[in-house]
Amino acid sequence: MISVIVPIYKVEEYIRRCVDSILAQTYTNFELLLVDDGSPDKCPEICDEYTRRDPRVKVIHKPNGGLISARNEGIRAAQGDYICYVDGDDWAAEGMLQFVHDTLAASPVPLDMVLFAADNVYEDHLEETVNNVPEGYYDRARMEKEIFPKLIVDSKNGLNTGCIQAHTWDKACRRELQLQCYTRDERIRVFTDVPMTYECLLNCQHIYVSNQHLYYYNKTNEGSIRAKSKENLLTKSFYYLTTYMQEHMRGVAPSIDRQLNEFPASLIVRTAKFRVRNESSFREAVKRLKEGLKESEMLSLVSAKGLPRGPKLLITLLKMHLYTPAMLLCAAKVRKDAE
Repeated sequence: MISVIVPIYKVEEYIRRCVDSILAQTYTNFELLLVDDGSPDKCPEICDEYTRRDPRVKVIHKPNGGLISARNEGIRAAQGDYICYVDGDDWAAEGMLQFVHDTLAASPVPLDMVLFAADNVYEDHLEETVNNVPEGYYDRARMEKEIFPKLIVDSKNGLNTGCIQAHTWDKACRRELQLQCYTRDERIRVFTDVPMTYECLLNCQHIYVSNQHLYYYNKTNEGSIRAKSKENLLTKSFYYLTTYMQEHMRGVAPSIDRQLNEFPASLIVRTAKFRVRNESSFREAVKRLKEGLKESEMLSLVSAKGLPRGPKLLITLLKMHLYTPAMLLCAAKVRKDAE
């Protein structure tokens, strides 16, 4: 059996489409766990309504604790051998669970995780989101060679997103692995998929990667749990996120240790560029970045040593409290990228 966990908070407009897409799956041997994270709208009543309509649906009502807290409640209650996630404002292709089941059944070895692809749904178009590694089976040796060196951050050309999407919703993961690797720090309210996804992957022995599109990610909902961080990546929650990752993933491999340093550096670089592009003046951009660095304490989590040249210089200047030269460097990079 597969457990499907849906964290729910203020998604009244979307929740019926989400739940209906799961109940319409061609594969039917699943349980659906609706985790009401203290939603103040009509979501709790809608969830209860579905329990009366379908015995596979179970509802957990809990005080609001954030997305990680909601997922953790679902993980602890799940009875399936594998767990999938669907966010309450998204929906699943009707063959998603069938694909997971068939992949698991056809595998020559027991799989820890099945990865697939998704479509980002905008008002007027779709954009695909795929994993940047070849499709197929990966044993531990192949993962260590082809995935782990660029899992979190791909630093071959700058500090770019890693090769595996960090989302929870485009994967099916063995329940026992989730119980081992679920995120304990519920203070993390940003990039909430990242710590559990990567920690699980680092503890996998066998996975299967597919770029079949089986999930629809709603990019039109700006009121959901996940749509708050934007590009301000310097808050205390990012400090909790980064320290958690460093504490739980360090020591797996030298390449992972390198990426755990590059990850906070990438957050600082992205936020600096965001400030340059969006603040009303250069002076305001410097001010806001300085405030973010003070609040988040992110500079304490990153070393300039080993970073690519551009980020290395930026981090070095910031550690010396040379904020204006650092942002001038960043502004020059933004102008160059726009050419």
